[in-house]
Amino acid sequence: MHLYKYVDANGAFDYEKYRTIQERGNRRKINSVWAEEGVIQTLAAFAVANMDQVRFGLCHGTRRGVEQAWFSQYTGGYFLGTEISSTACEFPHTIQWDFHEIHEGWLGNVDVIYSNSWDHTYDPQRCFTNWMRCLRPGGFCFLEHALAFGEDQTSALDPFGISLPELLLLLTELGQGSFFVRTILSEFPWRKPTTNPQKGVLKVIVVEKARQELLVHNGFHVDTADL
Repeated sequence: MHLYKYVDANGAFDYEKYRTIQERGNRRKINSVWAEEGVIQTLAAFAVANMDQVRFGLCHGTRRGVEQAWFSQYTGGYFLGTEISSTACEFPHTIQWDFHEIHEGWLGNVDVIYSNSWDHTYDPQRCFTNWMRCLRPGGFCFLEHALAFGEDQTSALDPFGISLPELLLLLTELGQGSFFVRTILSEFPWRKPTTNPQKGVLKVIVVEKARQELLVHNGFHVDTADL
């Protein structure tokens, strides 16, 4: 795991530096789309098949906003995209928002969260924990992972890099019974041009918000509904 540090001359966290770099990167790549419609369609089908109803979802770090359009189309729910750049206002169903923050109306009310931009976090623990706080019990968070998300791929624009096994371990440690890795939807074909064929392997981690809170005691999970 590797995390790029945004610091000022005194060694303190420089949030404005982070925002500025993200805005510039967004504008430079504004015509690029990382998401694949076929992948979104598969994830939407998984959500529909495993939930009573998909009403509301969030797509974090969406740039042009295609993700929320596809999720809305394939689930019948309403999906909102967040984007830290001021370009957010140029695209439908997108708000300018730092995905580390929580809107109070989202707490416990989101059915599905999707992101292929989680590697833009400056604080993975805060990012993932806050996203899971927004999910309703039984809700799903879909996190894309490929070699492009590895620790050797980090930069000022993509500050967080981590291998798939390490990410699974991090999510398990952060969950502490309130959320858990349910499954990995494996090996979607990656159609983007690449000089590295291994980048053609895309996997999606499915994180589920626990329906009942689980207590971790001496390495065992205890369902609070049984207490």
